[in-house]
This record gives sequence, structure tokens and C-alpha cells, in this order.
Amino acid sequence: MSIDRRGRTQGDYRLPYRWQFDSVAEAEALARKVLPRAMYLRLNSGAGESRTMLANGQAYGDVTFRPRAATVQPSRATSTTILGVQITAPVLLAPVGALRLQHPEGAAAAVDAAGRFGTICAISPASGHSFNELASSSGSTPLWSQVTTAIGGRDGAEKQIAMVDELGYHALVVTVDSALRPKVPPIRLNARTVVGFAPDLIRHPRWTAKFVRDGMRLGVANRAVGATPDPKARPLAWDDLRWMSELWRGPIVVKGIMTADDARRAVDLGAAAIVVSNHGGLTLDGVPATLSVLREVVEAVGGQVPVLIDGGIRSGNDVVKAVALGADAVLVGRAYVMGLAAGGAAGVGRVLDILQDDIQRALAFLGCASIDELDLSHVRIPTDWASLRSEHN
Repeated sequence: MSIDRRGRTQGDYRLPYRWQFDSVAEAEALARKVLPRAMYLRLNSGAGESRTMLANGQAYGDVTFRPRAATVQPSRATSTTILGVQITAPVLLAPVGALRLQHPEGAAAAVDAAGRFGTICAISPASGHSFNELASSSGSTPLWSQVTTAIGGRDGAEKQIAMVDELGYHALVVTVDSALRPKVPPIRLNARTVVGFAPDLIRHPRWTAKFVRDGMRLGVANRAVGATPDPKARPLAWDDLRWMSELWRGPIVVKGIMTADDARRAVDLGAAAIVVSNHGGLTLDGVPATLSVLREVVEAVGGQVPVLIDGGIRSGNDVVKAVALGADAVLVGRAYVMGLAAGGAAGVGRVLDILQDDIQRALAFLGCASIDELDLSHVRIPTDWASLRSEHN
């Protein structure tokens, strides 16, 4: 599979036998094989000691199911609607930067796979493909555009908003949890620095050959909209959200909410949806797992807007647990990027298929005919999640 000059994926949409996988864990094992060590560590590391990143995943293990006996559900509906868009399952692709480090198809592969599966794909301005390239190749795939003031200030954000509005993007994703840029291992690859990576690159010829053929392109935040990096630019603040709502005609999704107070404030300022997120553990190490605060946020919002969640999701069972605790849908980031590294668009599509199959199987054991039937009665919650306990636990 390859990408044409407009950023579209081309070719056979199947994984070669040696790169097939049946779980996100297997996709991660393949990604570890194909990626140089520095690239894999960049993908699979968190801030500080990675405690928050690891806690995100562990939280899903701490929540257990309450299966139903002697129930038969021959068909289980997984589809749902987010901001007026019907999707095949409550799983969206999160905005992820520097995707071309993992595979030259990058965000184009994510858009292609999302369209084939039937879900929404959110695009980072640092994905490595321009918003225009992705819009021209997206077909009917609904696209969300992540926007920030941290690189080009309000000038850069305003240019981006105008561009994606003209291109037909459905929603803006406004990230509010980055007081500083995420601290991830820096990767600077060019003809000179590649020499220092030579031993690792030789051990990973498949990745190296693709990276060289792709022109060693990584993508830089806001370059696609012509914004000049502003050393005085500050991270997004609440008053920026009000300002953006005056520029943008569509829905605004506020990502990075971890408390009831912030959830209510986002809704008061016009958020059409919110995402419970700690940036995948990439910002402040030591904040709670997203799943552990989900119910607090859901109760604070009170059904006024959809509540989504990201962080630590590695299976359809995790998706079902999040929905049972009140999430309308989840966003997956690392999980789909593992599939991308292993097999491009086909790998991303395989991850989505695995998640949906897991969801359908879990619904059967829980006695649910639809994803909409899930609630707190279907799970057991740790006793120290006091605010989440219900009469069923």
C-alpha cells in the first residue's frame, strides 16, 4: 500500500500474513519489531515515571463485569451517534502527532481506515499530512481538526480554523490540558543525524526503507496553515475557547477535562462535547487514570453534551466498561498507532475490527442487545472509587 501525491492510500487493503494480529497487544508486539527503538519508546512512553500512562490501562483491569446468565442475544447493535454523525461503534480515532514516524502513510492511513470502518477521525496539526491533503482524500469520512494556540498563537489558530471550515471539517478539538508542551523523547531525523541512529536503523530495514522513500518527512505543527512559530505563544486558556466559538460555526469538542468543575465550565463556554483525558499520561505524571474520574465528569455534565474518554484503551472490553460508566464513546490513540506501525491503513482497520468484535462479544455475555443498554449495573467498581459506587456493587 502506498500514498499518492494527494495523500491517499492506494493498493491492497489486507495485511500480509506475517504482519497479521488478533489483538492490540499483538499489534504492539509487531510495532516493537518494526520500529527503531527510539521511535517505539516515543510512542510508548509517558511523562515522568509513566505512572499516569500505566494507570490509565490498569484502571480498566480494576473494573470488572457482572455477566448475565441464561441470556441469548443473537444480534448486538454497536452503532451510536456523536454530534449528529452515526458511527459503527463508539470508537473514534484520536488526534496523534508525528504519525509519519510510525508509518509513511500516517494520518492518511488513519482517515482511510476510519472511513472504511465508519467512524470519525480527529487530525493533529502535527500529523505529518496537511489538512488539505486529508480532506481531499477523506471521501465521506467525518474529520475533526485539533487546534492549539501553543505554536502559532491566535494568529495560527485563526488561520487553521478558517482553513478547516472551508475544507468541510465537522468539529474542532480544543485541547485544554497542556500548560506546557508534552515532554516526550525528541526525535530529529535528517541526513546528518541519521548516522547516529545507523545501528538501530540497520536492524529495522523495513521501517528505514519506507522512511527514506517517504522523503524523511515528519510534519511540523501548524506548518500546513502557514503559521509562523511564535515564541510568545501561550497554551490555550478559557478565554480562547470563547474566542474560537465566535470564529467557528460547527461544534467544539473540549479535550483534557479531569474534574467536575472544569467539565461544567467547558459546557458553560459552549462545548458541544467534552473528552475526559490526561493526554495519555504525557503531561503531568501523577494525575488519576481517566476512567477513575469519568463518572464524576458524567454526573457534572448531566447529559447536556456527550462525554468521551481516552487513555489506556486496548480492547473492546475496555470500550464497554467506559460506556457502562457513562461515556458516549471513546477515542483511541496508541492502540491504533500500533496497528498503523504494523500495517498502515490495513493495520488501523484491523484494530478497529478487533475492538468492534470484542464489543459485540461482551454485549452477548452481559445480556445486552445494544450498546445503549449498558449502565453501571453491568460492572463492579473498585471500592476506593467512592463516587462511582452504585446500588449494584
